[in-house]
Amino acid sequence: RAAALGARVVATRRRGGGLEPGVRLLDSVEAVVAESDHIVVAVPATAETRGLFDAGLLGLAKKGAHLINVARGSVIDQEALIDALDAGPLDFATLDVTEPEPLPEGHALYTHPKVRLTPHVSSNYMLVRDRLADKIIGDISRFARGEAPSDVVDRALGY
Repeated sequence: RAAALGARVVATRRRGGGLEPGVRLLDSVEAVVAESDHIVVAVPATAETRGLFDAGLLGLAKKGAHLINVARGSVIDQEALIDALDAGPLDFATLDVTEPEPLPEGHALYTHPKVRLTPHVSSNYMLVRDRLADKIIGDISRFARGEAPSDVVDRALGY
């Protein structure tokens, strides 16, 4: 969607490939963070991604960057995030997820002037509900026929 609006979109993927037209693949998450004005985090929660966005990675962000987490709260070191917002380089964070969820009463993210918290609704996009329903019905039908579902978790990868 961002590319359709004229934005330059960069991304990285663990296994490469499979990107939409207009999206440029970079070699690493570090390269994406260093190049992006808006950093959208959309990775699975695994042992490998826990704390991925730590002080070192957040420190690579462009001055004034906006971090958006629609993944899992465990992916971001929230203390490092607060430091990156207070001292730079990040200018703003939009968090649809936190760890824990909900945050404890009085947590600094609730009142931080550079943070917008949303109630874990990033996937609540009404235009894709029909596609999701079709996928679920298709997988139930495959199961009933003794076939594998369309998406199977790779236990080695954790997702």
